[in-house]
Amino acid sequence: MSDPDSPRARRLARRAIVLAVTAALVAPAHTASAQIGGLVKRARDKVVDQQVDKQVEKRTGSPAATSAGGAPKFDDVTVELTSERVGQIVRGLGAGRALLDGVNGSPSRAALVARRDEAMNRSGTLSSENGKILDAYNEKRDASQRCRNDAIQASRDKRQQGSEQRNQELQAKAMTDPAFREKIMAFTQKAAAAQQRGDTAQLRRLYAELGVVGDDPKADTLAADKACGREPAKPAVMVQMEQLDAQAKSLSEQIRQLEEKAAATEVKESGLNERQFFMARERIEAYLSAMKYKSAPRGFSAGELEALGARRSELEKVM
Repeated sequence: MSDPDSPRARRLARRAIVLAVTAALVAPAHTASAQIGGLVKRARDKVVDQQVDKQVEKRTGSPAATSAGGAPKFDDVTVELTSERVGQIVRGLGAGRALLDGVNGSPSRAALVARRDEAMNRSGTLSSENGKILDAYNEKRDASQRCRNDAIQASRDKRQQGSEQRNQELQAKAMTDPAFREKIMAFTQKAAAAQQRGDTAQLRRLYAELGVVGDDPKADTLAADKACGREPAKPAVMVQMEQLDAQAKSLSEQIRQLEEKAAATEVKESGLNERQFFMARERIEAYLSAMKYKSAPRGFSAGELEALGARRSELEKVM
């Protein structure tokens, strides 16, 4: 063990005190348990969409596809729309449409959208009808927050000054008291080991033994309550608006999940893989659009036109 009276020991002791006090100030007792998490919205595979768009443009825009009878080049992405395959796609689209329509007993997409829009409209109406109440609350809340921020900062500064004073006192003691300096050396080793283990409880105990009290934000909150009073309560109309907004957000998420489930069902029931299905759907949409505006569909073989024409009415219902 090093000589507690040596200059090196004094330097190490002084450094350990500074580190201990600083660590206590920046490491609140509740830090280890403060974890935050959220929602990530998923959407259709953009890579697949981009690939499909490129393939559609490439195939339907080629010289071979510029006439009504020009057939594209079929491969593992662009599959021929035979009568059987069109039937598979109709089955897939129908299964997806059934989910969206709520035939399985679940709420339909239309019902969810109506409920979401109603909640959003009610929230907007409450906002427009209670503007004065909301403005008065916001002004009062902003004034309270400014007061509380100032009080919290003043309390924090006061605690910081106290910590700095304790730091100076501990340094002075370490310079004049060999026994305390030896205690600092032992503290340094124990604190380093506890920090490596992530043992915050042990670190707090070590700080307490050294006379260093950890940062406690509750003291700042109490000081703000004393100086400024409690934060103003939200008016009932604002609470109601927040509930409606939360309801609309939840319904939007339900709609997104239903749409994703329907899209996955379409692919699965069609018997095609994802890229093949999206390509086929793009081509069928192009066919139906051409027929709607009474123009000649381009980029299809004669057999495909016959198969699509035979089930056109079914495709229009499920697309």
